[in-house]
Amino acid sequence: MPELAEVAFACSKWNSGLDKRVREAATLPTSRVYRESDHTEFSNLLTGKKLILAETHGKQMLFSFSGNIYLGIHLGMTGSLANEPATYEIQKYDALVLRQSECSLVFRDPRQFGRLRISCRTKPPPWWSDLPPSITENEFNLEIVEKAVIRHNRRPIKALLLDQNYFPGMGNWMADEVLWRAKLRPSRLAGTLDVNEIAYLYNQTLFVAKGAMKSVGIKGGDPPKGWLFHVRWKDGLLCPKTKLPLIRESIGGRTTCWSPSYQS
Repeated sequence: MPELAEVAFACSKWNSGLDKRVREAATLPTSRVYRESDHTEFSNLLTGKKLILAETHGKQMLFSFSGNIYLGIHLGMTGSLANEPATYEIQKYDALVLRQSECSLVFRDPRQFGRLRISCRTKPPPWWSDLPPSITENEFNLEIVEKAVIRHNRRPIKALLLDQNYFPGMGNWMADEVLWRAKLRPSRLAGTLDVNEIAYLYNQTLFVAKGAMKSVGIKGGDPPKGWLFHVRWKDGLLCPKTKLPLIRESIGGRTTCWSPSYQS
């Protein structure tokens, strides 16, 4: 599932449509991405509107249109955004196509685990405005991490990092990266961390989030060389720090890669 920086890069695919009007909004009625809304709302509300702003928050996207129209997109596992020619014809998995004079903005989702939302109101809808602070925002502070650790002291720290109520945008590979850099074993219970370890965890969360945004978020692809990311995907690879074997196992229902020679 796309994480913080990957979502930001995906969102940028629609930047060429900014300040341009939607001539037609075509939908795929049978797609499950409309499970929270009537697909006809999207056609009715978006046609004729100008795309004003595109932004992300964690794993969520918000596209603001003229007329106080807000389109929310969550990519899910296989969702993606694309910029196609103005003459583009809708394909099998294209759940939404916004035709403009110079291009077509496409949201496609083969497995349909993504989600589309739409709202017409003077302010951003609650499903956007009520989100907790993203880990890239100034409002994300050490106190949030401390409270999460105290409240969920019996939860493995890997599972806690994946909780979007505290770490919006954090996904599986980012959590592994943070814990490796913080030198923390993923299966450790959150309540066993001391104040120094919590502070270091917070600092490494910021480092990974900002580093990912500066690389993956801008150019797509992979994060910088030397990150755990590059050796976490299959068995038998070595820790970038100690050059000793890594372990891959399931923790909290998620495949987790960590270095027993480096993390404790």
